[in-house]
Amino acid sequence: MPDDQPTAFEKRRELPDSELESLAGRLIGFRSRFDRLSRQMRLLIDVDGVRSWAAKHSGGGEPLVDALADRYPLVVFHADVATGKTATAEAVASAMASLLDADGFLLKLSTRVRGVGHVGQMSTLIGDAFDHAVGLAGKKRFVTVIVDEGDAIAFNRGAERAHHEDRVGVNTLIQKIDDARELRGRLLIILCTNRYAALDPAILRRASLIEEFRRPDELERRELFLKDLKGVGISDETVEELVRITGAHNGRPDFTFSDIRTRLLPHAVARAYPEHQLRAEDLLAAAGEMEPSPVMVEADG
Repeated sequence: MPDDQPTAFEKRRELPDSELESLAGRLIGFRSRFDRLSRQMRLLIDVDGVRSWAAKHSGGGEPLVDALADRYPLVVFHADVATGKTATAEAVASAMASLLDADGFLLKLSTRVRGVGHVGQMSTLIGDAFDHAVGLAGKKRFVTVIVDEGDAIAFNRGAERAHHEDRVGVNTLIQKIDDARELRGRLLIILCTNRYAALDPAILRRASLIEEFRRPDELERRELFLKDLKGVGISDETVEELVRITGAHNGRPDFTFSDIRTRLLPHAVARAYPEHQLRAEDLLAAAGEMEPSPVMVEADG
């Protein structure tokens, strides 16, 4: 990667990617979500395929095809904290490349593009980042740009806290989203945010697909525990009790995926390691001692 790119991207991977395919397998509910989203995403990025479909099934359908091609290749993932938005976005990028049988790249935009407040810095960094993505896309390759913590970059320009330089940076991002339409599906932008209400209205108007992520429900928590505790010798009764404990009650919200995988399960293992095998009491004690991540309360502006 050129020396001027590390300030723009915190992750770059060639697609398809085997590690991201493995990640997809660990994400609860990914396959059903991807099956649903991929049909809509293909309309954004498989422009030639849509045209061929229209010629075969709709007598050409030029007005319809033109209307579809005029949309912006922007997808917004929004939700409460720790619900798997960014991990899903990365897995989606690889899965879409495989679905399209296309080589390409995943570029994860860093919040460092905000810069340090120098005049024009944010605008320049965003512009350079997207110019780099366009260069990688070329004539054939498929590039996904993930804008994580999107509210830090695409925030409402009308908010009182927005400075002139910030507004110019958001203007540049909007322009680059507009320009992405010219690539005829070779560039997909996925913006992830915990603060949907803080996004600039012009960004939201350009989103062709908006997907909300929620905390795992009872079925999803059960699937997670069964998947992660497979082969450990934990009874179904213990799993059901874990599902109950990690659910919403007494004014407390459901546990997030991250609460369970990065906090509860390691806490339980730490109670057992290295003296004895993981036991039901370790898991139940860990679940009872923990509090779920608080729900993020949005505030406009």
